[in-house]
Amino acid sequence: MLASLSRNFGKKYACGIELGGQTAAFAICENLGSFLYKKKGIKTREPTTPDEAVEAIVEGIKSSGYEVDRIGIASFGPLDVYKGSIGNTPKPKWGNYPLVASIQKEFPEAQVVLETDVNAPAYSEYLHLNSKDNTVKSVAYATIGTGVGVGVFCDGKPLHGKMHPEGGHFKPFHLPNDNFKGCCPFHGDCVEGMISAVALSKRTGLSLQQLPQIATDDPVWDCFTEYAAQLSANCALLYSLDYMVIGGGIVTAKGREYLIEKIQKRTKELLNGYIHVPKVIKPFYGGDAGLVGATAVALHPDVFTNN
Repeated sequence: MLASLSRNFGKKYACGIELGGQTAAFAICENLGSFLYKKKGIKTREPTTPDEAVEAIVEGIKSSGYEVDRIGIASFGPLDVYKGSIGNTPKPKWGNYPLVASIQKEFPEAQVVLETDVNAPAYSEYLHLNSKDNTVKSVAYATIGTGVGVGVFCDGKPLHGKMHPEGGHFKPFHLPNDNFKGCCPFHGDCVEGMISAVALSKRTGLSLQQLPQIATDDPVWDCFTEYAAQLSANCALLYSLDYMVIGGGIVTAKGREYLIEKIQKRTKELLNGYIHVPKVIKPFYGGDAGLVGATAVALHPDVFTNN
């Protein structure tokens, strides 16, 4: 550790923090997509309190051997990105938590910027896609995991408005044979309530940890595909997308590639030739998409603070 501290003394780096409903992670970097140091698995779920989670993150960063002067946070929501706090989340004890202030207190010289865990990877995925094709202007990133969220990077900036998009909470049309009532504590049968990991767990009777065991031909995937495609099609109609990137542990798990193909096909059917059909893809950065997004916020803070 002393050698590491000596080697990096005086040089400042960017740090990305990904704050999820179950765990948090952070990474140190100089360039997008290339981590110098990474730590995952920091608990955020009960009985861990917000202060305890932040303390563990801060301790990890300080013991990494790298000094940081820019910190980007990609967090579950809803958020008040202007105040730097968590919003009205159903996650116990996290409601209205002053996240930026809690981190800033420990790194008073650093610039700390908060963004959603979907807007941040929407930006990093946009950077990759635009580097390959500079005509790409509009990218949505949806995560389907413990919750369902949608972030949008369009015409050079992330979409905020009064708060930020909450596309995971619109109510889809139900399949005729789907009698599941949904499990969102706010909206019941919204997309999150119908196909999040929590919803799949309730539909199948499996624990969250057992979800990878769901068979490929299980009818639950018909529901998943339909509602994910409705989400994709609605985002295309609202945001005039080049790409719809779908991440989260469910679709990025090994052996689940076919889900993206089915969502793409159904999205095209739903749009029915009316507008351009966005390409539905998995995130270029895979399971690290959220963390790369957080580092993108740290590396390019002006993109998120000047709009």
